[in-house]
Amino acid sequence: MKKRVIPIIIVVVLLALAALWYFVWRDKGTVTVAEPPVEYVSDIIQNSYSPEHRLVSGYNATDASKAIFVFGSRSRTQAVAKVLTECDAYDNVDGSANPDGLKDFAGETICTVANFSNFGEMVNDGRLEDLRELTARNVLAAMDTLCYVSPYDRSGMGKKPLAKLIILGSACMTQYGHYDIDSLFNALNCNLPVISPMDLIVEEAVATNKGKDVLAVGVLAGNAPVDLYGPYIRTKAAKAGIDSVLCVGFKVPEGEDPLLSFLDRYSELGISRPLDAILVDDLGVDLSIFNESLSRITSVMNAESLTYGNLISSNFKIIDSRSRICKAAYSILRKGNLFTHYIAQPRQLDYMLIQKEGPDNELMLLQYNERYIPQSN
Repeated sequence: MKKRVIPIIIVVVLLALAALWYFVWRDKGTVTVAEPPVEYVSDIIQNSYSPEHRLVSGYNATDASKAIFVFGSRSRTQAVAKVLTECDAYDNVDGSANPDGLKDFAGETICTVANFSNFGEMVNDGRLEDLRELTARNVLAAMDTLCYVSPYDRSGMGKKPLAKLIILGSACMTQYGHYDIDSLFNALNCNLPVISPMDLIVEEAVATNKGKDVLAVGVLAGNAPVDLYGPYIRTKAAKAGIDSVLCVGFKVPEGEDPLLSFLDRYSELGISRPLDAILVDDLGVDLSIFNESLSRITSVMNAESLTYGNLISSNFKIIDSRSRICKAAYSILRKGNLFTHYIAQPRQLDYMLIQKEGPDNELMLLQYNERYIPQSN
């Protein structure tokens, strides 16, 4: 009798553990599949004595004197930092959406962390675990006070600002690593906010078209792999009850009207479904050209409305990451009382990731300059 009871107890215990695992790692808004995070993150969560576990679980994200950290390729982090340092979309007194002549992030420190790994190659080569781990290591480096002061002296340490807001500027990091960061922070009760331009524009497109059978979107993503967006949009759309997604990527042709050029291509593909949105995740695009073209094709007084009007839906939107980055970051800092309120221009510090001395493949930030940037990116 005892021999039969013991296996039953084991089965019950295993089922209970499986259920617990599901509820610990269930989706928090970035991935639909309930799965454990990458091994590196799982180890941190499970080992309460590890420095990383203590760092995350005890992290104070409510200190307004800390900085905004931006991760991605060198070109992408510089573009996001430029958006933040130049932004003047809000009244700094009452927070209303009215420019007041003052920089919205006045007195703030924006730290860029340039990754010189080729994220697109990592995806194409199937090195997704490496990409996910790299994303987590990036964020943990931003939460550490130490950094290298010279690429030639790995024993010399300095101090750097800590993070109060994380911006994952890379679409690859968002697609494959955001879930691991969310899992780590949720498991260890860390309230450091994390946003992503890709998330912001995709979620708005889905929310605007919630309840539709089909969501048709165009994607202008600059140097990011456009084919990342389709699966990501489908994941988000499925959670909102949208049955299918039609996603078409495009580049801005030299010297051509970007919106009309894309609509021409869209028509040539023989797609009958009107376009619901264009997601512009290229921070170098002049959005005023898009908006001018849109105003023309939506006006019945212009002949272009006859050619292009039936290619867009009645609630068609151009959703750009530039304004959404500013809006999300400003909202988080204002609601969390995280603005420094220093009277100064926004300050930018630039870092890169390098490997620490030792066998553990740990990464640390190094403030860089043009002399020792390993490659153009």
